[in-house]
Amino acid sequence: MTRMLLVLLMLSACGQPAGERVQEEQVDVIVTASGELESQQTAVIAPPAVSRMWQYQIKHMVPENSKVVKGDVIVSFDDKKVSERLTDKLAELNQATKELENKAIKEVEAEHELTLTVAEKKMEFEKAQRKAEIVDNSRSENDRKKAVIDFTIAENDLTLANKKLEFQLSSKIANLKLAKGKVERLTSEVNQFKRDISRLKVKAPIDGMVMYRSNWQGEKASVGESVNFGQPVMEIAVIEKMQLKAEIAEPDSGKVSIGQKVKVILDGTQELVVTGEIVDLGKVFRDKSSQDRSRIFDAIIVFTDADVSQMRPGMTARVEVISRVYENALTLPITMVNNDQGHFTVNLVNLFGSETKVIEVVNIVGNKVVIKSGLALGDEVTL
Repeated sequence: MTRMLLVLLMLSACGQPAGERVQEEQVDVIVTASGELESQQTAVIAPPAVSRMWQYQIKHMVPENSKVVKGDVIVSFDDKKVSERLTDKLAELNQATKELENKAIKEVEAEHELTLTVAEKKMEFEKAQRKAEIVDNSRSENDRKKAVIDFTIAENDLTLANKKLEFQLSSKIANLKLAKGKVERLTSEVNQFKRDISRLKVKAPIDGMVMYRSNWQGEKASVGESVNFGQPVMEIAVIEKMQLKAEIAEPDSGKVSIGQKVKVILDGTQELVVTGEIVDLGKVFRDKSSQDRSRIFDAIIVFTDADVSQMRPGMTARVEVISRVYENALTLPITMVNNDQGHFTVNLVNLFGSETKVIEVVNIVGNKVVIKSGLALGDEVTL
């Protein structure tokens, strides 16, 4: 009887389809995303603010991907309009300078002439004073009266001459100050034009690599083209401080957090795989693009073992965020688990064939089911 039972069990087992045994392993819950390399430190280069200029024609640009050092001229804009205004202003300055010189000469001449007049009137005053003070009974009354009148006239003339000199001295200061003010104003304008011409030769504010910037149409500026004031034409990126800006889909927002480890696969002629860590998460959701309305938010990733010599801003990458790790997890292939409206069951193999077994599932990761309870390590299940 026992022998017959063993034979029946063997025949029953031979009739069972191939099964899978419960495995114990580490399971990483991965969130996938895409991203683009950028520098932590950049300097955006745009046309400088120049009075009465709204469009700037590019005369020279250093080649893209060039390495520059602080102070290098990286882009030059046409300075013809400013140079023409500088020429006109220099002519005004030269004219104003000559006017100042002539005015200074005339003021000195007028002052010298009035000084001589004062000296002359003073001599006449003193002479008239002596005559008026002479007491001589031999002189007639008319002569004495005439001497007094002459003295009064000489006194008035001297007072008037002194007043004219005083007025000349005060007006000289005001006139020269006005002329000097005009020269100083024109000099300031000339110097400003010279500074503008110098600023149209834009220099690198930091060391780094040159990257051309695209406009809203996706086009990059080139020599000979005109750009508007404030429109960025390039940026300088510090290659030694690279980071990745990843776009995380809205449904995965609860699966990522600061401090999580990340695997980054950089696209290129040869795939470069590096590791990193999430250091910052965006505060708001946004549309992925004007054409793609799917909602995303940004995550900033810094690298822990990156060779920056092979990295360039703008490189695209695939991102795998390890959002959770199940240590010593019991797993089965998802094909071996039945899901009936959230109730998970398996066909557990036993001595008499198989039986339906209800299990509790923690998570489904890829093609694996992570089991919480209901099965033990080594248990075999069939379809």
